[in-house]
Amino acid sequence: MKKQLLVIAIFLAGSFSLFSQSSKGDVEVLQKLFGVEKAAIVKEYMALTPQQDSEFWPIYNKYETERLALGARRIELIDAYLKNVQDVNTDKAKEMVSNGVDLEIKFKKLQKKYFTALSKKIGPVKAGQFYQVENYINNLINLSIQQSIPFVGELQQKYAVMPTKK
Repeated sequence: MKKQLLVIAIFLAGSFSLFSQSSKGDVEVLQKLFGVEKAAIVKEYMALTPQQDSEFWPIYNKYETERLALGARRIELIDAYLKNVQDVNTDKAKEMVSNGVDLEIKFKKLQKKYFTALSKKIGPVKAGQFYQVENYINNLINLSIQQSIPFVGELQQKYAVMPTKK
């Protein structure tokens, strides 16, 4: 399962470089493709009983709808970052970090909300299992994003130390 998740994360990482040039429709298509793959992995990993299965998927679908909205916001933030990475000033740095932290807090609150809802329907152990796989996937995505985009100041450093030809 971890190999499947890694393949998805690599696919997403390659996609992030396209986001600054993508339309909203392109992003939605990528999210749908990822969602189908993710649901299959979650289904395999969770190994739910038939009763748990019937309780889990309606809640999961609501969760995914809310998570996709946060994912779209993450893409917007990445796009804004990529457009401004060479010209980050004090105010822009504060704004980008604040927006990123706010998004992470919203995501954690979403996870907690749905852990609680799933705990009531399929039990805390299975809900914890979902929380764990969801964190794993999100961490892979975050790592892929970090590996795909430059750090603040990285481009300026890279080109500042390059010798000029005479």
